[in-house]
Amino acid sequence: MTNTDRAMEIRALKKDIMRSLHCSMPGVVVSFDEASRTAEIRLAGDRLPVLKDVPVFMPVPFTVSPGDLCLVVFADREIDSWLTGVECKSLRMHSLSDGFAFVGFGGGGS
Repeated sequence: MTNTDRAMEIRALKKDIMRSLHCSMPGVVVSFDEASRTAEIRLAGDRLPVLKDVPVFMPVPFTVSPGDLCLVVFADREIDSWLTGVECKSLRMHSLSDGFAFVGFGGGGS
């Protein structure tokens, strides 16, 4: 294998890793459950699934409506245990299942 081939292989691997790493993404609220303060969020990019039961960060309660813009931030580790006060033993990392929605940006549908 030549140095050029090795460099191309490393770049392709890096690109693949970065594509699967979720840090934060813009999204739009599809629906909001006021009682649980969770939402269904459609992320930017049509190849991604609609996220369900995403905790919505609301330091001051306000109305959340379908079409509102949001930013979904993904935890480095799973949040299910953390939300229930149990020690995290899962090895899940950077999953679309572990997002928090920050709502209240301008330009939404409400």
